[in-house]
Amino acid sequence: MAAAVAVLVAACAPGAARAASSFQVGAAKVDVTPPSTPAAIAAADGSAFALCPPGLDGPRPFAFEEPYTDLNGNGRFDYGDPATGAPQEPYCDANHNGRYDGIFVSSGVNQLAAVVHDPIDVRAVAFSDGARTVVLASVVSQGIFNAYQPDESLGTKDMRARARRLRPGITDLIVSSNHNESSPDPIGIYGAPDAGGTLPAGANSGVDDYYMNWLDDRVAEAAARAYDDRRSATLWARQFRTPSNLYVEVHNFPTTADNEFQPRAIDTKIGLLQARDRGGTPIVTIMNLAAHNQEIGHSDLVDPANGIPLKREISSDWPGYFHRGLESRIPGMAMYLVGENGSEEDPSTVPPVTAPECGPILHPEYPFYAQRTDGCYPQAAATGDAFAAAIAAEAPQAQRLRFGSLAVARHEFDVPLENNGFRALAVAGVFDNRPSYTGGVYAGRAGRDLRTEVGVLDVGPDLQLLANPAESFPALMLGSPWGIEDAECPNRPNPAVPTWHARATYRFQAGLADDLIGYMIPAWAAFSSPELYTVDDCHSSRHGHGLDSESVGPTASNAVADQLTALLDKEPDPTAHIRLGRFVLPDGSLSRRPEGAVGVWLADPGSTSLDPGSGQVVALSTVAGFGTRPADSHGTFMDYDGAGEASADILTRGMLVSDCKGQASARYYVNVYPALSGAGSLGPSSAQTPARGCK
Repeated sequence: MAAAVAVLVAACAPGAARAASSFQVGAAKVDVTPPSTPAAIAAADGSAFALCPPGLDGPRPFAFEEPYTDLNGNGRFDYGDPATGAPQEPYCDANHNGRYDGIFVSSGVNQLAAVVHDPIDVRAVAFSDGARTVVLASVVSQGIFNAYQPDESLGTKDMRARARRLRPGITDLIVSSNHNESSPDPIGIYGAPDAGGTLPAGANSGVDDYYMNWLDDRVAEAAARAYDDRRSATLWARQFRTPSNLYVEVHNFPTTADNEFQPRAIDTKIGLLQARDRGGTPIVTIMNLAAHNQEIGHSDLVDPANGIPLKREISSDWPGYFHRGLESRIPGMAMYLVGENGSEEDPSTVPPVTAPECGPILHPEYPFYAQRTDGCYPQAAATGDAFAAAIAAEAPQAQRLRFGSLAVARHEFDVPLENNGFRALAVAGVFDNRPSYTGGVYAGRAGRDLRTEVGVLDVGPDLQLLANPAESFPALMLGSPWGIEDAECPNRPNPAVPTWHARATYRFQAGLADDLIGYMIPAWAAFSSPELYTVDDCHSSRHGHGLDSESVGPTASNAVADQLTALLDKEPDPTAHIRLGRFVLPDGSLSRRPEGAVGVWLADPGSTSLDPGSGQVVALSTVAGFGTRPADSHGTFMDYDGAGEASADILTRGMLVSDCKGQASARYYVNVYPALSGAGSLGPSSAQTPARGCK
């Protein structure tokens, strides 16, 4: 049976400090760049590799790479190539894990790091209410498992345990990877040699256990330093749309329609959270954004400064430039916190840069929002600096958050490993020794299930952090305009939408948090090769996507959404109502898409029909009704966070009804996915002049 653990931090443990009347916040950053100095390499040789035999003198740029003999003289370790008869080079397996431990970059199979272009780090923020302290850490990494060994001696659980040992006052630690693909491989698929097959992966794991052990210590150290840095603070938050000089590339259903430049379920909001000390000086400024971090890692270019492929360079990519750019503009530490970035790819400037070293502009036939250059540092720098300028400009407009207690809730559960390709990689040890389970019992590498977790952090009454262990699609976390007619697997259920169940004014998404189990897509949208999944009762692949091949499976996707929703439902928004329905256009016709709508028609609770005279019609204040049907109430449109909007657009998920004091009395989230009987036209809208107001 799946392990289910729900941990809700209580009001105050015996002996804990009396709750304060204001928040305390501390911030710290710690370098996690693989050590590359001669002294660091010599130190490793004198400790981790002290028992290795002499003569293994192949070049090693980094301390955490096992000694080897460079037989072919190319300056790096090679497993050999049976096709050409090239032998595997001798190496010292000092930790006896059966593979070569080296710094493989998360940019592609068999890309051993050659140099450091710019440093990578972990940034941590400690939030305290006087009785408890929760640390949020963002690591420059593609994604870190919750455990790499049966004893959980590596991974985010171990980071949490080490942080608590350093500072027993740390109540909890949430670790989010920012999905950087120019950093050491933390998941194993980028090892060597290329295994071929359906999934791109190396035949041996690319995880370097020496580096991961060191990384655990570095993250714990950052948490401890943030804890020590706490001082009285106020919190300020704001959310705003991505400015016109920036865009995030999107593609793949259900984020887009079949044409990748037709977005449907996306997240264009930027979250800003700032802590200020007693004098009003920023301590830390966090940018929460749904985007990838692979400008450099996915590049096919060569660094003109050294002739090395960019794929083999360690870099913090555009978030590093964002950090440095923001810290040059305003005081305090900057942090990029990745959101629900499934199919929300690299951001870029509008227009893209035209530096000679950036190569051609891709998609020149499309408008600027769909153009980008081949990955290069000038583009990464321009993108990061543009985000820094936007955050610096918006920060003074942030709203102060009310003080309140901190609470963190976690739920641990098992999900089936349905992806046959992932199952084969797990058995082969590509994912290191990540524990697997069958029926809740540890089963080595060959179990049926993986254990993962979701979490919610409440920071007072106005801010909630929703932590999911994946690259979750916006359609999963925020809802979408797609219906069952669009589903590739309509036999699979439609999951709950977690964000609709949150209660705080500000709802920040923390992606790749405390684990990584791949892309998470609503189960009805996931269709891939029968080699990878059982696809009985699914239609043939009708949409342009393939990222479900990099997922644990559709059941896990729905479980992540449903379990996160269950945590949020412990303290629901009393004004929230999630109803089946449709958006109503000015001519009275019904639509699943919100753009251009002037109202919504909600089915009666428990009903799956929109028969004449049934349900509830909520319209804009300028609309009296539709045909002969008067509006039952009036309101404004709202986005997926329950925040009011001036008009319906791609982020709209329902309608907000307020009282005469401007306080929300009802938030109607519209679930458009199911088929509804009787859903015809209401008749043309009729104007209400003057617009309906309070009486």
